[in-house]
Amino acid sequence: MEIKSGVILGRGKFDWIAGGNSAIQHDILIPNKDWKQIKVEREIQWTGKYDTLFCVTYSALKSLAKLLTYLEGKGLLTKKQLDFWADYKVNGMYNFSERFPGTLGETTTYGAYQFKIANAIRKFGLVPQSMFELADNFQDNIDKKFITEEMYAKGRESLEYIAINYEWVDNLMDNLQFSPVQTIVKFENYINPEDILSPDGTLNHAVTGVYAVTEYDEIEDTYWQEFKRYNPDYTHSCMAYYITLINNNNNMDTTTFLKVNDKKWVRNKNNGAFGRVLQNKLFTADTQDRGTLMLLDDKVRENGIQISNEEWGQLEAEGYVVNF
Repeated sequence: MEIKSGVILGRGKFDWIAGGNSAIQHDILIPNKDWKQIKVEREIQWTGKYDTLFCVTYSALKSLAKLLTYLEGKGLLTKKQLDFWADYKVNGMYNFSERFPGTLGETTTYGAYQFKIANAIRKFGLVPQSMFELADNFQDNIDKKFITEEMYAKGRESLEYIAINYEWVDNLMDNLQFSPVQTIVKFENYINPEDILSPDGTLNHAVTGVYAVTEYDEIEDTYWQEFKRYNPDYTHSCMAYYITLINNNNNMDTTTFLKVNDKKWVRNKNNGAFGRVLQNKLFTADTQDRGTLMLLDDKVRENGIQISNEEWGQLEAEGYVVNF
């Protein structure tokens, strides 16, 4: 079988970058940087008939499955959240449909861009594996016409429980304490499990970084050799994912909030969205222009406030958000 892998290198013009234009808060989750201890469903991107070229999607979803498993293990999910996510488990482990974001993230016969898959996940959410299984052939597998309104609705519903964000980071070593880190490598198999790989050639495969020490970065792969060690100089294009839980308690007094904060600029501290309170409404500023975003950031700092995704969602649910 020919190994095709499936990653296209490149960054989105307006992606979050750690240490730069990022509103993401970094909480230390695993100080020893060992995400191998968080077990998730083992999946192979080769179906037996074709290579899905979903390595970017698989490695992103593995990060999110590990994060959600960690949060559940810490007892941070409410009963309502646990009941919702129960539909997403296979053999007691979170298993999200890779076909849903893989298709919406524009996977092609050459693979996919990391930022396009990340934006699809952040925008459309997650659906259970059982809701959208892999197709019998490659072309059907990446065809959007097979995505139903029920799937879109389920994905939107998932975003009522979690906010998903991502950012580019410099390496695994400095960032695995916060999250698993997707990284790009040149595909290679080891001869011995303790081998440290330093393959020459074009970067062509997305994997999940799950452990790091000075001597090597360890990754989980979606081919048959699950764990591999790479020389840290041979892991590139690192992207970290984050989950923020949304409580859905609806405790915010929206009427008072809008009255007290009239004419103030507002930023969603979980996903970086901007808006301004005017005449008892939150008017959102939907833009990807970096210069505009910098000006809006200044406005929030000068005369504004930050609110949680939960509070933003409550304003939206009660009809106070106006998109323009």
